[in-house]
Amino acid sequence: MKPRRWAPIVFGITVFVVFVGISVAVFGVVWVREHLQFEDMSPQRAEASFADIRQRHLKKAPLVEMRGSTMARRNEPDADAPRVRLSTIHMLAWDEDDQKLVQFELPFWILRLRSSQIRFGAYATGLDELGIALTADEIERYGPGIVIDVTREGRDRALVWVE
Repeated sequence: MKPRRWAPIVFGITVFVVFVGISVAVFGVVWVREHLQFEDMSPQRAEASFADIRQRHLKKAPLVEMRGSTMARRNEPDADAPRVRLSTIHMLAWDEDDQKLVQFELPFWILRLRSSQIRFGAYATGLDELGIALTADEIERYGPGIVIDVTREGRDRALVWVE
């Protein structure tokens, strides 16, 4: 009777795949925890955080501005503008109900992986209703600065900017 030489190989590959899967899951959770920050904050301090970011990017109007529940302005980048190599996309959001400021940053290369448009928002925020969707190419042609500026007086606020 021939010994089964393939059984230890299959077992070894299975153990390796499970180990890699668990490692990727743990790495993902740790990475998100490092890049996602929730902070209890007063509305005045939260507004100061938004004002600070807007102040740093005064030279250029936001790519998309939303006031209330309507789109105030969309500044299209020139179709023949050179693409700027961006490194990070930052998000800052204020939740009026929970009095929390949420900050998140993501490497820009992750957006480049997606060839189709990136939809910003969720149905609860109302951004999807306005169809705010951009491609990584549009954002790179726009260059560093505020990509999306959402202001709803007395409610939630959000800023998305790239560097």
